[in-house]
Amino acid sequence: MLRVAAGGARSTEIADQLFLSVGTVRNHLSRIMCKTGARNRLDAVRIASDSGWL
Repeated sequence: MLRVAAGGARSTEIADQLFLSVGTVRNHLSRIMCKTGARNRLDAVRIASDSGWL
């Protein structure tokens, strides 16, 4: 999910690519941000990249 978000995709685009609902994408991104301590989606992508997760 973060790989797709790293490309600048919106929640609807991520949902389409991963065959998920938009609500599921938003929930997952919200949980990712909470668990990583990110302030926003871009910060979560940066943290994941710096940590070698992407």
